[in-house]
Amino acid sequence: MRSLLSVCLITVILCLVVSSAQAQRPGRSKPAPKSGRGENQAENNDSQKQAADLFEAGQNAHQSGDLNKAVELYEAALKLDPSLWQAEFQRGVAYLSLNRPADAKASMLHVNEQLAQFADSPELRQISTRVQIILGEIALSESKGEEAEKTFRRALELDPQAARAHSGLAEVLLASGKQAEAISEAKIALAAGDDRAATFSLLGVAQLINGNYDEALPNFDEALKRDSKSTITLLYRAEAMIAKNRVKEAIEDLRSALAIEPLTRTKLRLAAAYSQIKQYGEAIPLYQEVLTAEPSNAEARTGLAIAMIESGKGGEAIAQLESLIKTDPNRADVRAQLAELYLPIQPEKALEQYSAAAKLEPAQASHRIGIGSALVKLRRFDEAAAVLRQVLAANPKDDIAYFAHTNLATALFELDDFANAAHEFILILNRQKERGDRKRAAVTLYFLGICLDKLGDYEQALKAYENFLALATSENQLEIDKVKLRLPPLQRQIKEGKGKKKQ
Repeated sequence: MRSLLSVCLITVILCLVVSSAQAQRPGRSKPAPKSGRGENQAENNDSQKQAADLFEAGQNAHQSGDLNKAVELYEAALKLDPSLWQAEFQRGVAYLSLNRPADAKASMLHVNEQLAQFADSPELRQISTRVQIILGEIALSESKGEEAEKTFRRALELDPQAARAHSGLAEVLLASGKQAEAISEAKIALAAGDDRAATFSLLGVAQLINGNYDEALPNFDEALKRDSKSTITLLYRAEAMIAKNRVKEAIEDLRSALAIEPLTRTKLRLAAAYSQIKQYGEAIPLYQEVLTAEPSNAEARTGLAIAMIESGKGGEAIAQLESLIKTDPNRADVRAQLAELYLPIQPEKALEQYSAAAKLEPAQASHRIGIGSALVKLRRFDEAAAVLRQVLAANPKDDIAYFAHTNLATALFELDDFANAAHEFILILNRQKERGDRKRAAVTLYFLGICLDKLGDYEQALKAYENFLALATSENQLEIDKVKLRLPPLQRQIKEGKGKKKQ
């Protein structure tokens, strides 16, 4: 959520440099030198004066935006006076703005060591807090969640009202799946004055994942007032709108995000939104555009096939692809696209085309996933599971792996292998939560609940069923009715102590 380049060029310490903070620099409290050492003292004073002048010049370069020059001047100042922690601090801030987090971290750790001897100084407490916050943000950028949390909490010990520490902690908590706690910390950050676009967006994302769509939308609105070009905020607001069945408004956000940053995932989400409101004429070109750049993109092939079939163009597309294969039988991408069109209506032909594509491009995982999905359609579940496990053993890319997991989960469920199916459904659910895919998450929770129920893990099954009911819509009415019938006896079994007990 946060870019290190957004860290401001801190000038708040300037007043401290010329006040009591400067008086507390290492070495300043030593007694005057004894007779005979006046010359050395004079040299020291001269070096410190030169260092102070270089530091001031560095500050001027820093404020004018010449960060590399500022770093050079801070370094020169530190060579003359290593105890000048103010220069080290500002050098760390400059490194951060130059996107050199490792150097910034080294500077901040050094400042932290220097200020440790003045832990009781109220004048330096604010700087120590800021050092901890910056270290926390660096840890976040390095995906070191535990380290970031520890550092932000240390900052809050120094200053409980440190807004950026609260927002940083909220980000850590959100990444670890603790949405309710993340919401609380983000709200505290806003109340403490951190009204950045990123903080409003962070709160909105936590609320979205937690299912609080009505609360999330105003926060996304506030974030976009402050940064209208934030693609992440636009994408998440679109998901919240889709969850509220405001698909046309979501499409506008997706279009805006795509205009700012033409990412594949945004094209796919926009195409799916168009398909949801049956605007297949808008969806099909987007899917085709993705496939032109990424012929193996399974989501685009699936979406295109569904859109063409739903729009009545499936037969036409099949005829064109069959004709193309006759003239160029070695086009694996064409065979895979034809297989995708066959899959819903003639899975045996889909299997034939996927198999041919896999022979032409044996290293292409998506073709073998297609074979697995066709075998699932043909209810040849043992064969499907074997193929899909081989695919996953090769550690394919996340997007491709997702489709392998979904088909493998279905095969294992149908084979009554509920333990392994549950494992697959949990992996799928985590991915769907990351993408804010409420509709698919509801279906996944339903099947996960059944798996846990069959395994006798009644308490976890109850949680899965309840989460399913919270996400389900009228499209899931049959499943809703089944779950509601199951809940009373399940709750009774739990009350009677039946089912698996936690060790």
